[in-house]
Amino acid sequence: MTMKALIQRLVFVGAWIDKGCQIFLGIQAALLLILVTVQIALRQLDVSISWATELSCLLFIWMSLLGSAISSRYLLHIGVDVLKDRLKGKVKRAILFVSHFILLIGLIIFIFSSFEYTLAQIDHMATTMPKISLAWFYCSLPICGVIMLYYTIIQLLELHVYGDMVKLELSPEAEEPGEEVVL
Repeated sequence: MTMKALIQRLVFVGAWIDKGCQIFLGIQAALLLILVTVQIALRQLDVSISWATELSCLLFIWMSLLGSAISSRYLLHIGVDVLKDRLKGKVKRAILFVSHFILLIGLIIFIFSSFEYTLAQIDHMATTMPKISLAWFYCSLPICGVIMLYYTIIQLLELHVYGDMVKLELSPEAEEPGEEVVL
């Protein structure tokens, strides 16, 4: 299998991961909207659901991290684009490679650290939801870290093989995974 074929397969799998993340993100957003709306309505009646705030936080944490993972696929993470856009040729390629390699190392450290922390939280229960382990809050860290790592590896391979990373457009036109609109 050639490197280009490998990249194409990885991108195809990444498209399915992305689609799954987007569906999960949509479900979480709907649940959060319903939960917050019910909380607001019940507050007007002087009724409070003790676990609703904590569950809202859990959903918000997951949504934030999944959104970060998705944005890393589309190269929408924070960067110094002004500098990157002015660079050309081998210098640009070298800077992109070094920055993504540092990101790769940082993500590996992040994944292992957050995995250890998540494991340490298994026996701790949420304050207002005593049957729910705090590990559910923190397991979003290593899961989303692995997704970001996957996309970063693809981007490094693209940089090595094509000389640049393929910038995908986050577009509703791309309905099937693997059919992204390339800029």
